[in-house]
Amino acid sequence: MRVTVRGLVLVGSVGVMATTVLLLTQCRQPPSRAPLSPRDSVVVRSDAAAAAAAVGSSGGGGGPPRLREGPQPHRTVLQTSHVHGAAGGGGVGGAGVEESYVEEEDGTRDQQTLPHQDDTVGGAGGGPGGGGQDLVVSEIPCVINQASTISCRRDDQDVYVPFDFLHHYFEVYGRVLVDEGGTEVFEWSHSYSKVYEPQGPYHPYGTFLNFQLYNVEARDRVKCISGTEGVPISTQWKSSGHTYPIQIAQFGLSHYCRHLAEPPPNRVILEDGHDHRAKWHTDDATTGTKKAWRTHDPEQNTHVLKISSPESPSSGGVTLRLASLPDLLVLSLNILLQHNASFSVALEYKDKRSEVYFLHYVRSNTLIEVKEHHIFYGLGDSIGWRRITRNLAIDLQKGGAVSKKMKKVSKSKVKVLSLTIYGDCTLDNVTLSTSEHLHHFYDAADWLLAHQDSRGGWPIAVSRKIVPGKLELDSGWYSAMAQGQAMSLLVRAGYHSGNPRYVEAAMRATHLFTKDARNGGVRTYFPGNNVWYEEYPTTPSLFVLNGFIYSLLGLYDLKESQNTANSEAAVLFEEGMTSLKKLLPLFDTGSGSMYDLRHFTIHSPPNLARWDYHTTHITQLLLLASIDADPVLASTAKRWKSYVVGKRAPHN
Repeated sequence: MRVTVRGLVLVGSVGVMATTVLLLTQCRQPPSRAPLSPRDSVVVRSDAAAAAAAVGSSGGGGGPPRLREGPQPHRTVLQTSHVHGAAGGGGVGGAGVEESYVEEEDGTRDQQTLPHQDDTVGGAGGGPGGGGQDLVVSEIPCVINQASTISCRRDDQDVYVPFDFLHHYFEVYGRVLVDEGGTEVFEWSHSYSKVYEPQGPYHPYGTFLNFQLYNVEARDRVKCISGTEGVPISTQWKSSGHTYPIQIAQFGLSHYCRHLAEPPPNRVILEDGHDHRAKWHTDDATTGTKKAWRTHDPEQNTHVLKISSPESPSSGGVTLRLASLPDLLVLSLNILLQHNASFSVALEYKDKRSEVYFLHYVRSNTLIEVKEHHIFYGLGDSIGWRRITRNLAIDLQKGGAVSKKMKKVSKSKVKVLSLTIYGDCTLDNVTLSTSEHLHHFYDAADWLLAHQDSRGGWPIAVSRKIVPGKLELDSGWYSAMAQGQAMSLLVRAGYHSGNPRYVEAAMRATHLFTKDARNGGVRTYFPGNNVWYEEYPTTPSLFVLNGFIYSLLGLYDLKESQNTANSEAAVLFEEGMTSLKKLLPLFDTGSGSMYDLRHFTIHSPPNLARWDYHTTHITQLLLLASIDADPVLASTAKRWKSYVVGKRAPHN
């Protein structure tokens, strides 16, 4: 992997380097004594004014300097000054860049030649290299910490270092972009993640952080969406899959937020037994074993479609052809399956060539099974009416991942061809739409209702070895983060539905916050009697920051929904907030944040938060600052935001 860098003059320091560097084209270690073409060079000047003038200059004053190859005798040693104090400057883009950069595979840009103007580098008149003189550039070995050597370039004033080396050494990021004027520029960023600013004060019935941007079901660590309960099956820590309460809560919260943030979906009602009557094909004019008719169902007090056909797909079924409905990839239907009845959806996927895949939803407890172009999802063996909602593009993608035929599916390349019913069943409200966020939201909320245990928790059914031999959890452990995010989801479900069962379940979830982590709860203490709610309730404690704050948000949501200052949730929330404000400085590294405090509890190396966790910390603190005026929250968030663009705490 390499980051490709061409055609840019940059100024500033990287890490503790106060000198400037040259970014070599293609950012790879060239062969020994490889010639450097003038078209393949980019200079970063020590003189900021001259370098700034060089960017995009078109003449005036003396002519710009030119680079030419050749030996450079009688060269003086380039001196590197060391600046004492905070490292200045921030990366281009900073918090405004995309969530991550995708580094290009080897060779993807190696043969491309970028536009070049007159083979010139430097400023128009004045400054180093001004006056139109040539700059002679030659290869020089760069010895890194007396441990390794890379190939660099130098002229009379600068040493030029490959960005590929800087990228890995200083963990900085870059990519070539085309600006509004059509000119290629190189964007440099200190981090790869973005801070999402809350849009107004946080509210327990509104969006949850930036979860409207989440697409949980598309994650690689989601094996599939369960056909029995409509929730994600996680492969995190268990490749065969398990129901992970945190992932399920995030799945529900993301769909709730997307319901609030997105415009209403495009939706087509295909069949409701009354006003909308689809044309179903039996292809059975002789035997009469395939039938479809509409009637009134007194139990449901609505009109329905009844279908009778052989249960075996080999005998054919009753089919609804749908090829004229592009872009509608979410199927929802109310269905009453009799015996071994099932239904199938045919999809056309046009990538390099057009292929037809079949999604089969069958009466089985099989999670997912793939046979060539046939993907099977088990619906379980429950009886009675069910509302089933399936994102057909996701179901196709997960089947492709299981068969290793496709990792990602582009929705624009998928088209629904038909829906076929096998066996005896009754249908109502058959729709295709662009989304059904509330359906998925309630699938998650109902899963939490169905699986909450007698302690008010959602046990996690996999063992966890955080630090083998030191920080381990047996199967069945509870997580304060799972409890908190579940409460946030249930409070919103209670508000939206008006059903008190959801809020009652959220209230029961507080019980584990009162129980010590050593006794199966999630409560622990930092020295000084500071309460902490553990995402991973290990002994000794871990003190994970983001999971703790998620648990506080769940307690806050419940507290606000109860409108009672003395509720258990209110007391637990205030205890946790007091600890957070006291302990926040322990998570500040001066250039980022800590993921947890394991270096304090087990004397291991510090566990620094990677950038996406660091920006999550910032978003969480900004959200808390919108409901709590204590300046420690806002000031810490502001300081941590500056780390994202390369600021550092001062040296002594």
